[in-house]
Amino acid sequence: MKNQVFDILSLFSGGGFLDLGFINQGFQIKEAVEIEPHFIEAYNFGLKKYFEKSDNYYIRSKVIAHKEISRAVDASCRKEQIRLRKEHSGITGIIGGPPCQDYSIGGKNGGIEGERGRLIYSYFKIVKSIKPDFLFFENVEGLYKTKKHRESFNAFVKDIEKSGYTVWHDLLNVLEYGYPQDRPRIALVAFKNQIVRSLKRRGYKLEKNNLVLKSSEDNQLIFRWPKPKYIEPKRFGWPKKWSFGDQTSTHHLNGHAELCVEHAFSGLNNDFPNQNEHFSPKSSRFYEIEEGDTNRKSFKRLHRFRYSPTVAYGNNEVHLHPTKARRLTVREGLRLQTVPDEYILPSSMPLTPKFKLISNGVPTAIAELIATEIRRTLTNFSLSENVNL
Repeated sequence: MKNQVFDILSLFSGGGFLDLGFINQGFQIKEAVEIEPHFIEAYNFGLKKYFEKSDNYYIRSKVIAHKEISRAVDASCRKEQIRLRKEHSGITGIIGGPPCQDYSIGGKNGGIEGERGRLIYSYFKIVKSIKPDFLFFENVEGLYKTKKHRESFNAFVKDIEKSGYTVWHDLLNVLEYGYPQDRPRIALVAFKNQIVRSLKRRGYKLEKNNLVLKSSEDNQLIFRWPKPKYIEPKRFGWPKKWSFGDQTSTHHLNGHAELCVEHAFSGLNNDFPNQNEHFSPKSSRFYEIEEGDTNRKSFKRLHRFRYSPTVAYGNNEVHLHPTKARRLTVREGLRLQTVPDEYILPSSMPLTPKFKLISNGVPTAIAELIATEIRRTLTNFSLSENVNL
């Protein structure tokens, strides 16, 4: 079963950060769906470059415009629904998360009524039409933590359950898994009830208590979230703000150096692809804001020996390099999103969509950890079915 390949459909694919994590765990993207032309360009270019330079193999995903698949969720487009079911009848899973601005705590806050907020139900309708074995959904924490949006999310979960799925969901933060960014996100995984029933017959346990799952290494669980490496890392003894230009080069990190911006940027120089790409206009604030002052609404300066705030380079947020009077580069943003250096964004792509793409992406490292656990469940199911033959 180690070499078994599972075909999946990727929705709202962006630059493919999420897809890359699943591909690295043996999943094959049969089709990727994206509407932004620059993102489609980035997806095709970035993944091609990655697989040219990595030990993995390159899977040519077909990236199509979102409008094509949107017609399939319109009840009046019967032909599109038939095409969708026919072309993706062998799909094992659907992964992705709609654009999050309408659910973001710091964003538009339009919720389910917002133009982008309604895309959550486009996602659900596609799931209902294709009926994959599993689905993975990711979005901002505001979808769960804000009362108004939580009601929409709970209704979304119930709709999935009524469609024949068992659902697990929790708030995950890439920081807890050993990566230097504070990025809490709602993650949802669902498997068909028949898969869950089959595994229960084979002695696997259905445990949906999120706290138990997040701390468990029990191989007999039907599904478990990846085990965090750190518990409440934001409570560690992090340094306070330093004057910009402080030449301090060492700091006692108490064994968690990997959670620091300094670690993420280690080894970077101007020879790295995308490292020379950043917005060049300057402000006097580039020299005035202290290292580690990240509580500002707009200008924030990262600290070498602390984790980065959420990578979000829109809504007038300006993230400054800890020791240089400039904004972060494209490569530095990709590093914070745990995207491998072999993944390159095309030089022809403007800076604004590059940083938007980076901000919207799912960190590749957490995607791969989740893909590992989903694959474990699918493999156990395949083994149990073979035993029953």
